[in-house]
Amino acid sequence: MLRNRLLFFVILLASGVAISFLAVKSKANVEMPATLSPAFQLLGKPIKTFDRSLTKLMPISDLDEKKLGDSVALRYESYADEKDPDLIYLRSLVSNLTVGKNKRFEYRIFIMDSSIPNAYAMPGGILFVTKGLLSMVSSEAELVAVIGHEIGHVELSHCMDMVRGELLARKIGASTLGELADLTAAILLKPSFGKNQEDEADSYGYDLLLREYYDPFAMGRTFLKLQEASGGKENAASPIQEYFMTHPYLSHRSEKFTEKAKREEEGQYYVGKKNLKKRVSRYEDELDKEFVKY
Repeated sequence: MLRNRLLFFVILLASGVAISFLAVKSKANVEMPATLSPAFQLLGKPIKTFDRSLTKLMPISDLDEKKLGDSVALRYESYADEKDPDLIYLRSLVSNLTVGKNKRFEYRIFIMDSSIPNAYAMPGGILFVTKGLLSMVSSEAELVAVIGHEIGHVELSHCMDMVRGELLARKIGASTLGELADLTAAILLKPSFGKNQEDEADSYGYDLLLREYYDPFAMGRTFLKLQEASGGKENAASPIQEYFMTHPYLSHRSEKFTEKAKREEEGQYYVGKKNLKKRVSRYEDELDKEFVKY
């Protein structure tokens, strides 16, 4: 009898441990959802790069923006075609547009194989533009307006603030850099920023246009093109809808920056239609005929 009771007690104890383990595992799954698949499905690429640094456990309180950006980049840079004229062109633009940056890291840009016009920013200076955006813009100035907006999100710490807030909300105290990179991509590849943050990034992008003497009307035109691509309805069920989800109220923004451009001082501004067509940035080949006077 004593032996049977002892056996029963051992079984009960083992069952309790198993139940506790399952409960903890279930809770962990809620707090740290699998983010790898959604992020990479958006890029249409499976995981390819492995780096030992991605397995390093990182407390959220010690999270470093550069390290997080490096971890995000590791997930995608192995797919970058170093000979792609589009990528070479974008890199030339970004390296020159970020000369006066405040952040202490180098910006990197990648191309998403998507026909939907859009762009994204990640912590650590990691930028993405879609093939659809490259097809939509008609001048280098318009492309710079979009890239400048995304640079603004990074320089103004919108990306890092968003990620930290989301991690705290999910009560994630620590995780590996690889998991944090995947979660970062999942957070920022979907509607993320509020109206104030979008306004601040718009202003940063517009000021960047002026600083580099690009056509100030480019920003308003870009927003207008996105609106027109949707048939004039910002909530239309169309491929452009994704851009409206991540970059809302385009009609208002187009009007705002068109009126602002009208009030700028007269001067010579660069458009860069041929630069975009040739995929050679103005910083490598500035063409006299690409200047306009307002």
